[in-house]
Amino acid sequence: MAPAESEAEFSVFRPRQVRVICIVGSIVVLIGFATLSVALLVVDWKPWKPVDMIWMNLLGIIFALALWRVGDIQARPSRTGLVVRNMVRTREFAWGEIIGVSFAPDGDDPWPLLDLSDGTTYAVMAIQHADGPRAHAECQRLRRLIDDQTPSKEE
Repeated sequence: MAPAESEAEFSVFRPRQVRVICIVGSIVVLIGFATLSVALLVVDWKPWKPVDMIWMNLLGIIFALALWRVGDIQARPSRTGLVVRNMVRTREFAWGEIIGVSFAPDGDDPWPLLDLSDGTTYAVMAIQHADGPRAHAECQRLRRLIDDQTPSKEE
């Protein structure tokens, strides 16, 4: 096996800033919608009915869950491959499917792109350029994993 087998190398990739913003934001949205729904009932706003309070709270829950999902993006490496969970889609790649990673050091790309053996690319939103030097270090760790885990062509 390759030298990248330490557990630190296989730790989950997650964005830092986006995660914090989304978790805090989802809590604020949930509390805000609940407070507003009760406040409009208390002030006896004429068009407001108790059923509207239920709908407003359901909307708050939906928006909070959507924000929470954005905050839960990740890339989970293992000995067999990489599972990338973006906002909408989750895909699993065997190490042999991944040729490399492209990520502009000067900030042109919001996140790295996996270069795949079928000629396509796939975004790894778990590493975000907004995290600055940490994002570049995480991208380097992903590159090392790909290099270490991808079977060589001679085998």
